[in-house]
Amino acid sequence: MDLVHRKVFWGRRKSRLGGEEAGSECGQILLAEPQGHPRQPRGHPLNLRRITGFLKGLHTNKGPQSVIPLDETSQGFQQLVQEGKFREAYLSVSASAWEGQDCGPQYQALAQSMWQVVQQALEGVRHGQELELKLQAVLDTVEYTQDKPPSLEAGTLEDGTVATWGSQLERLLRNDAEARVPTWDPRGKLGPFLEKLEEAVRQGLGSLRASQLGARLWTIYSTCFQEVLLSRLLELKHSCGASWNSCCVLYAWGRTTLFGQLGEMLPNAPSTSQKPTAGYLLDSMMFVTWMSQVQKKLVGLIQERLEETLENVLICDQKKWAPFSHPTFLEIFQLLEEAMIAARPIGPSVTSQVQAMVLEIFSKFLNRYQDKAVHFLQQNATAGAFPEVHVLGNCCILRKTWQELSQACFPPADLVTAVQGAIHAIEGHSRDHLLLRVRALCQNLLRGHFGRKERDLVNALKSLWQGLEGCPSLHSTPVYESIMQSLHMVVFGEYVQALATHLRMLAPRKWGSLRIQVETDIWKLDNIFRKHGGPGLAIPEEPILGIFQLSENKGRETVDDWLASFRDRFPGYLSMQDQPCSSVDSEVEVKGRSCCCCC
Repeated sequence: MDLVHRKVFWGRRKSRLGGEEAGSECGQILLAEPQGHPRQPRGHPLNLRRITGFLKGLHTNKGPQSVIPLDETSQGFQQLVQEGKFREAYLSVSASAWEGQDCGPQYQALAQSMWQVVQQALEGVRHGQELELKLQAVLDTVEYTQDKPPSLEAGTLEDGTVATWGSQLERLLRNDAEARVPTWDPRGKLGPFLEKLEEAVRQGLGSLRASQLGARLWTIYSTCFQEVLLSRLLELKHSCGASWNSCCVLYAWGRTTLFGQLGEMLPNAPSTSQKPTAGYLLDSMMFVTWMSQVQKKLVGLIQERLEETLENVLICDQKKWAPFSHPTFLEIFQLLEEAMIAARPIGPSVTSQVQAMVLEIFSKFLNRYQDKAVHFLQQNATAGAFPEVHVLGNCCILRKTWQELSQACFPPADLVTAVQGAIHAIEGHSRDHLLLRVRALCQNLLRGHFGRKERDLVNALKSLWQGLEGCPSLHSTPVYESIMQSLHMVVFGEYVQALATHLRMLAPRKWGSLRIQVETDIWKLDNIFRKHGGPGLAIPEEPILGIFQLSENKGRETVDDWLASFRDRFPGYLSMQDQPCSSVDSEVEVKGRSCCCCC
């Protein structure tokens, strides 16, 4: 049966009790009434002056002192109190109260003697059988008064003082715990304070303390102590929760001091006792909840720091981009891995939460980068620059990062689909943007190219080759091979189209004058593609030079047949717009206007 109805007070902290200060504190205890106590009948006002004067000498270290003359009381009552037979003394006074006598002083003297016994036990007075019996008598008396229904003495006992003995006892124990548990000063250092707090826990909840108070009183006291301790820890978490290092230190302290887990420690954890104290705590779930809150705070700090770092990576990649800049995206996996490593000492369950959080953050980062990449390509699409290559290189890094994350975290299927789709979308948009720009560049370079020796097509595309060389993350990847194949098709396709357009404007007898220039162009282009794309790309030299062998066949049909043959042999190089021009187009070419094929 619970002796008192436990309440948790989160108000001001009390200083350590002792001397006159302790007496004043105890006076506040005895004068206070529990919340919600029913009002007493009229005609029995509270004699505050008499009670306050009586309590001035309460709770000293010199044992019981009589501050109210007991001449009016019976010798039997005094004897019972001195022997520690508090319940018998209470019954004796209650009998007199039923007879209509004013027994307020006797009840106060009885309460004073009981609280002095409790105070002796709290102050570490040498434990003996006599003190143990008196403590037992105190608890029996308090329990008896709590179980009794209201009776005649309620009015005589100065507005029901006896009915508040249970709450007074709890407040006495709680104030002792408040005095023993140190209070955190935000200006102080966390490590030394945790050492003091650990010492207070060891002394307050140790086996010696339990033996001094006895089993029944210890049950009440340890509950009060842990509630006070929890209030301190909540204040500490609120004050230090914004700092990652402080939060780690606090969690490590709670893990070792409260739960005795001496295994893997968090970084910067203070030295702690090797003897766990959790075995003496009543309600470990109270501290489990607090530890869970600290865990949640740690996970939140990891997430906050990771999101901020990834945002800085994205800003750096967008603002400081250059053809040969260091690919900051290479740091992403290291950042994600550091976040997961930081969570491992916290425990397996939290590690799983952090892994899921890391995967989710990476997915959100991809969605954000997908929008940023579009703006990045538009902003940096200046003459001689190919930011598409940079974005494609980042996509290769992101794909590799995701593969490594998947091996470490085992993401769900829907997240796998979302991440792969996001990378593919960024990659596809950048690839299409690159091919469109290269096609437009080739069309511009090839306009008026034939017959002019000073125009070097390969040197004109130098910035593209430099961009490819400066992006090693693309090399030796399927994406790179696909891009090189597409560039090969665009460059040679536009070259063939421009050559056909120029040949249509020349008389067939003059075609031969272009053969040397075309052979040189094909040789240079083939060399640069072999250098960057490997030997796997087809060499269209023979099909291109075949037009000069058909020069004897005069007429426009010769060029059309040549284009059709090239399209059949190299599908994809020529678009559908490269269809043979009609007779109306021929008339346009004769007048010196450009053919629709090169539009």
